[in-house]
Amino acid sequence: MFILRLLIAAVVVSYVIWLFYNRVMGKNLGFSKVATWVLAATFLIYLVLSGVSYFVEGF
Repeated sequence: MFILRLLIAAVVVSYVIWLFYNRVMGKNLGFSKVATWVLAATFLIYLVLSGVSYFVEGF
């Protein structure tokens, strides 16, 4: 269930970034490209923080 909430948050953030780039900046970016980068960054941050938590709390 946690991963589903993470995916929903990533899609919402992707949409906001995509909307900003298309409307305000005037650039023509594809939503799939933005969503891919945001999802990759989200899961990379999740993995890094999980690893830090694993090492800090102990094996």
